[in-house]
Amino acid sequence: SFLNYVEQFLNYLNFCNMKIAITTLGCKVNQADSASIQGALKEKGYEIVPTLLDNPDICIVNTCAVTAKSDYQSRQMIRKAAKSGAKVIATGCYAQLMSDELTKIKGVNLILGNSQKDRLPEYLDKLSQNNDKPLQVVETPAAPLTLKPYFSNRTRAFLKIQDGCSLSCSYCTVPLARGKNRSLSCQDVLKAVNKFNTDGYKEIILTGIHIGSYGLDLQPKSDLLEIIHNISNLYPDMRLRLSSIEPQEFKEDLLTLIKEGMICPHLHIPLQSGSDNILKTMNRGYSVSFYKKLIEDIISICPDISIGTDIIVGFPGEEDKEFEHTVRLIEELPFSYIHMFPYSKRPDTKAARLPHQVKNSAKKERSKIILDIAINKKNIYISKQLGKKLDVIVEKKDITTGFYRTISDNYLRPLVHANNLILGQRLKIEAISLVNGELFGVPLQSR
Repeated sequence: SFLNYVEQFLNYLNFCNMKIAITTLGCKVNQADSASIQGALKEKGYEIVPTLLDNPDICIVNTCAVTAKSDYQSRQMIRKAAKSGAKVIATGCYAQLMSDELTKIKGVNLILGNSQKDRLPEYLDKLSQNNDKPLQVVETPAAPLTLKPYFSNRTRAFLKIQDGCSLSCSYCTVPLARGKNRSLSCQDVLKAVNKFNTDGYKEIILTGIHIGSYGLDLQPKSDLLEIIHNISNLYPDMRLRLSSIEPQEFKEDLLTLIKEGMICPHLHIPLQSGSDNILKTMNRGYSVSFYKKLIEDIISICPDISIGTDIIVGFPGEEDKEFEHTVRLIEELPFSYIHMFPYSKRPDTKAARLPHQVKNSAKKERSKIILDIAINKKNIYISKQLGKKLDVIVEKKDITTGFYRTISDNYLRPLVHANNLILGQRLKIEAISLVNGELFGVPLQSR
């Protein structure tokens, strides 16, 4: 037994000397998960390296399964990691939903579903075993959310306050991949914010699958408004940003918090379609008129706010007239950016079994139309910022030009010419010019 102990200890030392790379695909929730994995690994003494170019011993691929393209990108990244010679761990939504597919990829050593993602460091010693097939640990995510370690080289922190989904959109696999709605306790949220504040972060992105449902599963119940108030009262100088929020979960009181400066003037509210027929088939739970009034009410109270949205084109049953309704609606509404997704069948969803599937050629044509509108919308919103004062955080420096790339509270990325700015620094700038779609600014004290 003593020799076994010595062998285990030596194996532990060997693994702690190993280099690990983490590759993340998909949404902000995945980015938050990867930061937690990285934090847990660093606590145990592992060296984290940025990319495969740094010759890691282990590569963790945190996969995405929101579209067929995401599936493809996940498989490609896993194959690339395997070819590098690193031991490969696949986790995330694609690993959760399609683990059997991943066993067919040569070089995959371990497949962990979302339920085991937080325990990833515990499985590292199993990579030394020479198995013919990768170990699979995939269970339905159901465990309550708890506070996790966190480490990231990003200048802004992602705080996952909620996970899972209790809705049933007909095209979506998220409930299968991430389980039902679960919230991080209010106490743990505030502990996380305190740690981020101590670590020097100037912005926290409150993220989740449906953050508008935050707190409904807690005892006692809470909600998004309450947790934002609690954070802002304790950390008034912290910049808070909301990730995507569903239309039917949006509360008008959030606009008061935006006007009072508690939340960044930036909202992402998915639309998906401008046709009531398609929204009903999608089981989205709102109408076009409801969505339109919501956006108009937001703009009337916060006229300078940045509003982004998601659009799915080519959903089953989307004829030309339904698509035209979508085009007219997004042309009317003052979006600052649009994320467009061609519909793709997702396994075990109602939409995959629907008749009247749209041809790929039509999806491509419609995608181009939406993308053109999106570019125009973005340019219009950016041009309105000229002469305005923006609250920005420094993200990186372009060594060639000397400009600093920043991110503003209204979700733009101005280039700033200044001396000796620090990554992560928060400052006020004035937007002074627009060149080839790029917004340029200078620090206010330079004017």
